[in-house]
Amino acid sequence: MYKSLNPDRLERAGSFKLSQVYLISYASADGSNAPSRMNIRELIRELNIYEHLENQTLSGNIVITDATNVLQNFPVTGYERIEFELETPGLDRGYDFSVLSGHPMFIYAVDRRQAVNPRTQSYVIRFCSIENIKNQQRRVSKALATGIDDMMVRIMRNDLKTKKNIIVEETSGIHKYVFPRVKPFDAIKMIGKNAQSKNFNNAGYLFYEDSIGFHFKSYESLFCLENGKPRSIVASYSPKIKNVRDGGSKDLINDYQSVEDFKIISQFNTLKNLQLGTYASRMVTHDTFNKTFAEYDFNYLTDYGNHKHLELDARGDVIEGNGILPLFNFEEGHTFGNFAEGTLHYGTQTKKIHNSYEYPQPQDIVQQRVSQKTALGSLVIEITVPGWTGVNVGQVVEFHLPKYAIHSQADKKDEDIYMSGRYLISGIRHQISADSKRHTMVLELIKDSFNTAYAEELQDLFTNNEDDTGNNYKQYDIDKTLV
Repeated sequence: MYKSLNPDRLERAGSFKLSQVYLISYASADGSNAPSRMNIRELIRELNIYEHLENQTLSGNIVITDATNVLQNFPVTGYERIEFELETPGLDRGYDFSVLSGHPMFIYAVDRRQAVNPRTQSYVIRFCSIENIKNQQRRVSKALATGIDDMMVRIMRNDLKTKKNIIVEETSGIHKYVFPRVKPFDAIKMIGKNAQSKNFNNAGYLFYEDSIGFHFKSYESLFCLENGKPRSIVASYSPKIKNVRDGGSKDLINDYQSVEDFKIISQFNTLKNLQLGTYASRMVTHDTFNKTFAEYDFNYLTDYGNHKHLELDARGDVIEGNGILPLFNFEEGHTFGNFAEGTLHYGTQTKKIHNSYEYPQPQDIVQQRVSQKTALGSLVIEITVPGWTGVNVGQVVEFHLPKYAIHSQADKKDEDIYMSGRYLISGIRHQISADSKRHTMVLELIKDSFNTAYAEELQDLFTNNEDDTGNNYKQYDIDKTLV
């Protein structure tokens, strides 16, 4: 992605182009047919835009320093729109919230209002996509019998009336759903949980918005192309020296991919994964018509090869054993994947609820969906890099973590072999600072597999390898010995 930058248009990494920023009132200007508008560009101290795979819409906020009392004089009432454009110079991708060529955002709150001095105040204006507002006003109350991807498009176009781009991954099968007066986003979330890809053996879809539009797709489609080969990375980030000159000119690609700060938010949480059913779970289903029950066990280790992951080989094939759970004997010959009773799910297998239309079977959906999502949430890294509007959530990047040990000639890469590798961007915070006149990004990166697999161990090194002389005592007998 960064190879498309134009050095002639960029002064330094973090350069940005921000248009005038207009507040647009719901009221007309002096009784005309045009709405009132006010430019607040010079009042902005900081601007933030947020994207996240778990957020249905874009959102953001602006920190204002105001000595003209815009809140009263405009006034700002909580029903305005905000219009501006943000992009990296020389790049044809960015955030277009303009009236003429894009989609203005909706102002929904003003908070943190306080005095700076007797004549100046500061406050935060918060905004979101208009679809978020419409979602709070409407309900979906109808039946749809079609592909789940088509249902999502119909809800977005017909119920939310969105005019934005919609990018979908085609789902398998024709299903019928009756939506019982639920909000549009809840309806999409409901069908998204049961969506299965036409190309991949997966369960569950993501629904989110980025600068391009709305997306409805599976994790596998983010990892891979239609033919199963890994998607190309859009950037390769690592902590390194910036402002390096090559032949007299700055190496802007090096600067843009230099990590200024990073945090390992989570490297693993075994207890949480056990509670949520990442490693193993049991699905108990019932058939109301036939009055029967069935049980299905999920084992992470045996299921791992059925799905695409971030770390694949060059052909797009799954690398066995490089998941977040290594193969080893934990107790009396059992692996972590054998304790299915630890997490229970319940579902229905009742047939013919909608005549010839059938719901996706819960044993094919729920356990795999929960395990995949929680596995990706196990390894989370947050990095701060120069801002670039060509990067979006859902794209794949590389991150190289330092080894934090004495450098050796044998290890030429000098990096952590487990934590380094391919990551999925799950969240982005774009920050524009008026003080530094710089654009930075905070990226949240997630990962479900390792470039180098953890060691396997077939011998049982846990069972009978602790003191087994513990006895049972009665409290009052102990009390008597103390008298």
